[in-house]
Amino acid sequence: MVCVSGSTESTFQQLTRRISLYVLAPLLLVSALPVSVHILQKPDLGLAVHRLQIQAVAPDGPAARAGLREGDRVVAFAGRPVTQMVDWFTLTAGDYGLQTRRLTVARNGTLHELEIQPRRPSRSRMVYGLSIWLAGILFLLIGWWVHSRRHDAVGRNFFGLCFIFAFFLADLPELPAAKYQIAKQVIRELLQYLWPVYFLRFFLRLPATGIGTARRGDRLLFLPALLLIAATLVALALRVSEDSLAASLLQRAAALYFVVYFLVGLVVFARNVLRRDRPVLHTKLRVILLGLAVGLLPFLVASSVGGGNLPAFPHWEYLGFSLLLVPVSFGLAIMRYGALDTEFVVRASLVYGLVTILIIAAYILGAAVLGNWLTRVYQVSAYPVLVLTLAACSLAVLPLRRQVQSWVDAAFYPSRRANRETLTRLGRDMAIQVSAEEAHALLLDRLHHLYRPTRISLYLSTSLETGTLQEVGRRPAAGTAGPTVSGDDPLLVCLHRLRRPLFREELEDMGLVRTATSAARDLALQPNELLVPLVTGNRLLGLLLFGPKDGGALYSQEDLANLGNLALQTAPMLESLRLHTERLRQRQLQTELTVAREIQAQLLPTEPLAVADVEICGRNDSCREVGGDYYDYFLLPESNLLAFCVADVAGKGIPAALLMTTVRVTFRELARPDIAADQVIAELDRRIGEVLAPDRFISFFYGVLDLQRRLLTYCNAGLEPPLLFRREGEPVSLRRGGPVLGIKAGVPYRRGTLRLAPGDLLIGYTDGITEQTSPDGGEFFEVERLLSMVAASRERSPTDLCREIFARVTEFGGDAATDDRTVIIMKIM
Repeated sequence: MVCVSGSTESTFQQLTRRISLYVLAPLLLVSALPVSVHILQKPDLGLAVHRLQIQAVAPDGPAARAGLREGDRVVAFAGRPVTQMVDWFTLTAGDYGLQTRRLTVARNGTLHELEIQPRRPSRSRMVYGLSIWLAGILFLLIGWWVHSRRHDAVGRNFFGLCFIFAFFLADLPELPAAKYQIAKQVIRELLQYLWPVYFLRFFLRLPATGIGTARRGDRLLFLPALLLIAATLVALALRVSEDSLAASLLQRAAALYFVVYFLVGLVVFARNVLRRDRPVLHTKLRVILLGLAVGLLPFLVASSVGGGNLPAFPHWEYLGFSLLLVPVSFGLAIMRYGALDTEFVVRASLVYGLVTILIIAAYILGAAVLGNWLTRVYQVSAYPVLVLTLAACSLAVLPLRRQVQSWVDAAFYPSRRANRETLTRLGRDMAIQVSAEEAHALLLDRLHHLYRPTRISLYLSTSLETGTLQEVGRRPAAGTAGPTVSGDDPLLVCLHRLRRPLFREELEDMGLVRTATSAARDLALQPNELLVPLVTGNRLLGLLLFGPKDGGALYSQEDLANLGNLALQTAPMLESLRLHTERLRQRQLQTELTVAREIQAQLLPTEPLAVADVEICGRNDSCREVGGDYYDYFLLPESNLLAFCVADVAGKGIPAALLMTTVRVTFRELARPDIAADQVIAELDRRIGEVLAPDRFISFFYGVLDLQRRLLTYCNAGLEPPLLFRREGEPVSLRRGGPVLGIKAGVPYRRGTLRLAPGDLLIGYTDGITEQTSPDGGEFFEVERLLSMVAASRERSPTDLCREIFARVTEFGGDAATDDRTVIIMKIM
């Protein structure tokens, strides 16, 4: 049994996933791009052909003016015989001219040779065609996104569905080659047979969020599709006529297969929608149902108008864009954990709708109004204005979204800000607690008052070695204590790996309730609706268990986000308090300084981090039992950003260590994907300045690396400038920023930006490295020694290089360290 974030795949599943994500999807995307040009340029003949029969003739179109009628059978085109649909596609492909076409049709046993004068496609046809093509591209992209993050059956089946929809909606370009058209037809036939299988498998497995192995029955669902595929390939190889008995039987078998699988899938979907014992799944399926209704109904209307079944009305073609809502709603329901409450969906729709309106308004103002004015007054091209407007709109999307989100929250959702402020105050009050019992009571009381659950329990680890969890408090306080759960229980292992709030319903879908120990099963089967893991470093510290809310309301997406952030903030505080209390109870075994050193060690990363061809590690050696140096690195939540920092608190020993803990908690609270590095430093300066003594200050370096673009953004507040070693050229010192923290309030900070490349090496350090003196005190280690040493050893791994730096400094200065030593090393592989 596995968690979704660590879903175990077989070798075959890993291979097929990589082929799907990195071969098939990019190949389809690249192949579908020319179709957009085809939509804009292909002449309109005003007819639709299916199985060589003209099924639709556009009123007053080229085909109607040429005398073609519905039911006519195509015999020849441009003087060349047409015996199958492949011939029709081959002869009509790649010809974008408007010259007259000769078309021979059979009507009532008589051949008629007619001339069609094509016309350029109308704006309505182009817009409608582009909307369908864009929907296909979006299906492919969302399917890729889901499958790249979910390696379970739901992710695989959803990608299969999206790939098939993308193939039929975005299509492949038409080429005047018979073999190409035959291959395209074969692929189309194969995907048509696979679509019902993926449709049914997806809805059968949609509740499951963590089972990585396929069920035997799921594989058997492919059997009818494989038989039909084999029969179709045989028919194509034997060139069986489309009007033959064999082809007719094959079509009827395929139709029966489609109907049965589609109806069973709809029954499963409807049964899940109507279930009331699965509230989380119910909210997801409601979003899917809403996306299907709002996305498909306007699209079907537009399709009927385009096919001539309904009369045209103004701007009917834009209804085709509603199809984009279908993949968006599915992707949202699959990838959003927890319940999708109506407020979240409405708020997200409102925010992104307003952003879209503002972007369109800015584009119209810049491209249309300003561009036309420049052309009319100064007789200059409006193209540069168009390019600049597009660039400005692209750059403004993210900051505009944040601003619009704040406007929407202030105008319509003031409770969101109030809840965030309440939790922020809770975090600050927790930071000043000195008693573990008082901290537990404060946490439970505040959360019980804020969320109004029928019950709330706090479980904490009682042992560093075993990780056993035991209940330390609950609200209401009545009742017997809950069960004690072993740290190696599959339920706790999964919660540790996921590191996010989970509904009990999700645990049941993962099968964890069935495989858990009896104690963990009792824990999950208690009236607990939501489980929030408290993780610090690489260890599960504890759990917050929430019962159902008074009134039966589900915990919203906003609740999940706030509780997740609170867990990240309070876990190290609770860990520090736990360690402190435990060591006080064992005063005869350890000293107070040892306790403080362990607390500080828990606040620093314990292992190197390797992600997306980037490896980062660090090390801190205090000159006393505890020290004031600090470093950190971690992935920012829900982003592709790696954050890291190095800090040096003025002073040594316990005072510096306590101040370092405050810095760490405040920094972890501020470091978010939506706040720039200079803004984090400025806010950190403001908060730390409120508690610093006049003779205290802190030097601090903060960097954020975009793992996808390899773009480093940083701000240096008075720390020794980190050194960036390029493949070629001299090392670069990262100085941009401002003064040390705590000197003067309101000082502006600047941020620097660098693009990193493979082979680049970044080293951050505190002055304990370069200011280490020789045993006689007559010489410093200095930056020059560090530069020469790194230049000679830069090809080594960050871990080995970090070890060598500390060995060289120790060899230079002997056993007597003059200051705390800290180094952090990041290398782009």
